[in-house]
Amino acid sequence: MQIDRSRFLLLTATMASGACGGAAQPGAGDPVVAAPVVTLPEEEKPASAVPRGVAGSPGGTGADEPSAIVATLDGTGVTGLEDLVTCDDDGVAPKGCSTLRAPGPQCESFTDTRDMCGKLAHGLKPSVAEKAVDCLLAKSGKQSICSFDAANQCGMSAVRKASCIEPSTQSACAPAVKACGGRLSTKDCQALLSAVTSKNRQNMIACVTEGCSIDYCMYSVE
Repeated sequence: MQIDRSRFLLLTATMASGACGGAAQPGAGDPVVAAPVVTLPEEEKPASAVPRGVAGSPGGTGADEPSAIVATLDGTGVTGLEDLVTCDDDGVAPKGCSTLRAPGPQCESFTDTRDMCGKLAHGLKPSVAEKAVDCLLAKSGKQSICSFDAANQCGMSAVRKASCIEPSTQSACAPAVKACGGRLSTKDCQALLSAVTSKNRQNMIACVTEGCSIDYCMYSVE
């Protein structure tokens, strides 16, 4: 029997397309039905997901509430702190000035140096006075103790090495610094006033105002 090959292939292809075909498509006149739109509800964010500090959040700051941080950072929240900062005035005046000794009979200024040592011990703040007295004790029995300005040098060295500066001394130094026209620095003046006891401050102001320097103000300590 003869088989028409072309007709056989056409029949096979037609049968295959019918078996694999999709759902029937609507005709031209059939109505089109739209699928309903389903809206899924949004997930509610837990309270922990809301950033702290945002208006409306737990512990947050509302837009109309003042910011305490700004008030602190710009310095308007606290005033007058400079008057509360003082160098340590506690402690006992150092002893030892009475043990100073001259290297020999030819030491004319020794008596004055020993007397001034006692004044520095009581007229400077204890921590500063201790450094000044130790400086003089290191010269005891040596020719250097006979120098007329030995006590002043030791006192000034202690003042310049002091680490505490009271901010309130800036206003006290301002007139003298201005009057001296650059010859007296605010830093030196503040260091001097911060190093002496309160009863000696007026003497120090008078000294720097007159001499525009702190170099010889130890002679004014009482």
